[in-house]
Amino acid sequence: MPTSEDVIRIARLARLRLDPDELNPMQEKFNRIFEAFASLNEVDTHGIEPVFHATEAMALRADVPEAPLAREDLLANAPDSFEGSFRIPRVVGGEE
Repeated sequence: MPTSEDVIRIARLARLRLDPDELNPMQEKFNRIFEAFASLNEVDTHGIEPVFHATEAMALRADVPEAPLAREDLLANAPDSFEGSFRIPRVVGGEE
């Protein structure tokens, strides 16, 4: 299980700043994560062929062009619209 030094190193690699009082709770979270992964070792995988890419096991549908959805149907789900377009709050440049 990870030591406090491991947690500090991982936090530094992730560019996270941990306060000293956050170290123990973070170490406990890492321990729970590692325990969850360790439980995967208990699964019997004998006789199961390895899959090297997810698409090898997936059934993909044919890429067939279809008619687009009607604009009115799309805008019916929008919280706000204006002149046939989605209206969103301003995120750059301050208040309106």
